[in-house]
Amino acid sequence: MIQIYTGDGKGKTTAAFGLAMRAAGQGLKVRVIQFMKGNTFSGELSSAERLGIEVFQFGRTCPHAAVIKGGFMECLDCGQCLIRAREMDELDRKKAALAWQLARDSICSKACDLLILDEIMAALKHGLVSLKELIIWLQDLPSSVEVVLTGRNAPPELIQIADLVSEVKEIKHPYKQKKQGRRGFEY
Repeated sequence: MIQIYTGDGKGKTTAAFGLAMRAAGQGLKVRVIQFMKGNTFSGELSSAERLGIEVFQFGRTCPHAAVIKGGFMECLDCGQCLIRAREMDELDRKKAALAWQLARDSICSKACDLLILDEIMAALKHGLVSLKELIIWLQDLPSSVEVVLTGRNAPPELIQIADLVSEVKEIKHPYKQKKQGRRGFEY
């Protein structure tokens, strides 16, 4: 199956990691590839390691959790680490290309039963991964693997071919009141 977690609310990656935990608990091999994320301080990373879930990050490193918001990579912890997302450089393109290659290799080598492509929607939005190429790849997946795609603004073409689509909608968020991210809850 192909699953998508999308929307403007908090919890898409958290939902994907919850599924990863469930799959690992049932003895399945799980691999998470994070596009445009390079944060080594997130709690889910140490939990995943303990459960044998492989996590690979391909993004700019920020000492805090960062998200794409309004065309910027916005720091969730301090709000100070703003990087213009629309100004992707060669390093961003190389990292995204490596992430995309690892995703394809993961399926070809049967390295996992569940493959999570976290924030691939942001990589699509910024032209770091081809939507056409992703759709063709998804349509050729073996039935033995589950793939999860996360990120804001899932394109209608992906929603159409997915088996499960969940939208996380922001109703209220403490960041709008300038509250700091909390260790163990936001990162």
